[in-house]
Amino acid sequence: MNLPQPARLVRPFCPGTGHVGVCAMPVRHSFAPILCLVLACAAPLPAPAQDTPAQKTDPAWLTVDQVRTVLRARGYNEIGEVERQGDTYKVSDATRYGEKVPELRIDALTGAPRDAPMLTEGQARILLQERGYTDVEEAGREGEVIHLRARQSDTPVELRVNARTGTVIR
Repeated sequence: MNLPQPARLVRPFCPGTGHVGVCAMPVRHSFAPILCLVLACAAPLPAPAQDTPAQKTDPAWLTVDQVRTVLRARGYNEIGEVERQGDTYKVSDATRYGEKVPELRIDALTGAPRDAPMLTEGQARILLQERGYTDVEEAGREGEVIHLRARQSDTPVELRVNARTGTVIR
């Protein structure tokens, strides 16, 4: 009577004999790992946590740190408390180019100030000095544009500053 022989496994290394090549160890089929995997996949998942309305945020909204970064890039410093109110951030107090500004409202998506006061001539002067210009003098104003004269590396230049955005035009 011929009894069935156990299956042989081809392995690069046989743990039973320590030889390289065909392994004489029988292959044992264990369904326990497969059964555990199937049961784990079939188990019900816990219900997701429900967000309260205060916790729900639009992923595109800026964080408080990002709002502070945007404000610093726009010339604000000494930035006080920043608090989100709906789609707006409220900034309690700040300084822009050396002058205190009233409470600011910042768009939570873009970081753009809403109804921010325009730059004064003094703020435009400080803006240019911070960018390396010297001997900055005011030359007048036309609506939202402030005209200034200054020196850049001992070269006289005439500049315009957009009082709404702070953009410098040569």
